[in-house]
Amino acid sequence: MVGTNIDTLIAKRKDYEPAPDGSGWYVYKKTSKWKFHPETGLYLHIKSGVYYIQKDGDPKNFRKIDDDDDPIVRKMKQSEEMRRAIQSTEFVHFGEGAAAAAAPRAVREDGAPAPPVEIAPAPRPPEKEKPPEGESDKKLEGKVREWNAEKGFGFIIPLVREDEEAPKSIFVHLWNVVGSTSKNPINLREGSKVLYKLGEQDGKPRAQDVVMLGKDGKPLPVHAGAQNLEEKRRSYFVTAETLGVRVHAESWPGKQIELQDRYAQDEAMDELGVYFGVFDGHGGAQVSELAAKNLHRNILSCFRQKAVQPASRDEKIKMAVREAFSQTDRDILSLSERKKFDSVGSTAVCAMLHGNPKLGTALRLVLAHIGDSRAILCRAGQAVQITEDHKPDRIDEKKRIERAGGLVLNVRGAWRIAAPANPRGSTKSSRREYQGLSITRSLGDACFKNPALSAADPEVRVLPISDKDLFIVLVTEGVTRVLSNQDVIDCASKHWGDSEEAAKNIVRTAFQAGSDENLTALVVQFGWADKHTPRYIERRRQMVAQGVDGGSPVMKPTAAPSKEVFSDKAVEKDDFDMFG
Repeated sequence: MVGTNIDTLIAKRKDYEPAPDGSGWYVYKKTSKWKFHPETGLYLHIKSGVYYIQKDGDPKNFRKIDDDDDPIVRKMKQSEEMRRAIQSTEFVHFGEGAAAAAAPRAVREDGAPAPPVEIAPAPRPPEKEKPPEGESDKKLEGKVREWNAEKGFGFIIPLVREDEEAPKSIFVHLWNVVGSTSKNPINLREGSKVLYKLGEQDGKPRAQDVVMLGKDGKPLPVHAGAQNLEEKRRSYFVTAETLGVRVHAESWPGKQIELQDRYAQDEAMDELGVYFGVFDGHGGAQVSELAAKNLHRNILSCFRQKAVQPASRDEKIKMAVREAFSQTDRDILSLSERKKFDSVGSTAVCAMLHGNPKLGTALRLVLAHIGDSRAILCRAGQAVQITEDHKPDRIDEKKRIERAGGLVLNVRGAWRIAAPANPRGSTKSSRREYQGLSITRSLGDACFKNPALSAADPEVRVLPISDKDLFIVLVTEGVTRVLSNQDVIDCASKHWGDSEEAAKNIVRTAFQAGSDENLTALVVQFGWADKHTPRYIERRRQMVAQGVDGGSPVMKPTAAPSKEVFSDKAVEKDDFDMFG
């Protein structure tokens, strides 16, 4: 029945509209209470979730399907899975090489077959061209084809000239209507003229910032207040430039073949501040890459969920940041299982200037970290280490790991977390093999997450910024292994006013000091401290000349500061470039 009557069933599409999720179902336009699946002939009552199918030879009577294991239901689910797989598949367009391989085999003049054409590797897809400035904000005109007030969505037909091809309908949701809220929804009127911006969600076109137009061609008053509110909200957005900070990150592979460090600099968090981050990958760059791209987005998302404001209390901020780290780690672990990089991990140290001077809210420094990447603050020329490395020899970390059933071992002079390398090995000797990790908290590292020997729970601090705070530096272990905290601050102070040269000097000095790791330094200079900085730097220079440390407040003892930092010898080193 299903196979012979598909054409008849599909003919009923005039009463149905394709579902926006691309699943192959059609939604009944009049009530939206029913769905129709033309490939199998199934009808679905949306509210009850019950399937029906027409009885053979009787188009007015239907048979209820109670068993989800019914062959027709199984066929429908297979069809849905196939459609989802096709939608998530990345197709590569091959060049002439692939086309030649698909073409019939060529023949030479003497009748012998020509040698096969060698197929070149598939080229990388070209990067998408950025639209011209202002193009992404361009508003288009359209007409509301239909609107379902009960479901809160509908479709818009773009208005085109008579000589142009009629475009497809564009999906629009209630939340994309300007001024529409859960308490005060604004339903579009069928047939009304609208102005909208063409956006995209899940790879499909979607109308955004939709407003209905009056006879005079202007937005209806129902949208006006919301438009003004949105414009006002955007006027409070801040960036590193508007906050008056200078930032630059420098990252070198050092003596390693692969650069596994990553960083994120000057990521705007709307009206809530600006974010910076440094990530030290190990075992590969997959996890550090994902963390650099997604962590700040998850932090902003958690801020929105918890209604964090520029003046929110510290505990609220800390809770949101911890949840963002946890969400990022879950996403990474899920992907690592599918993509087979479960032995790859990364540290993370993030700084955020949280607050908004435009709203009269003082800036605070939010620090979050896992692993041994470090944040160092320059306060009146002295180094203040504001993160404590998560190492196996930390007493609190060692106790936590042992309570979780893990081992902390000293392997050839270095402390490591130990976890079975083959817990399900077929032989006793293979089950006794262990793998080690030199940090106790990280993103990724799936082998150390069950149980949670290497946790993804960050230590978060929220600090007020004083007049003596000049800049902050985020560095990976490749730097701190060979330079003390004060060395790092002195290297950056030498280039006050130029964040790029400050970051380069830190990395260059660490490389010359013999570091065999990747080297990354991110420097954030507070522009509002410019008038006080020369005085503090000169005082620090005099202290170095006198051989006085100055008692920098740090969480752990560090080596004595290098006296070469401000010497003539240091000036000569400044011309060094590892890539030159």
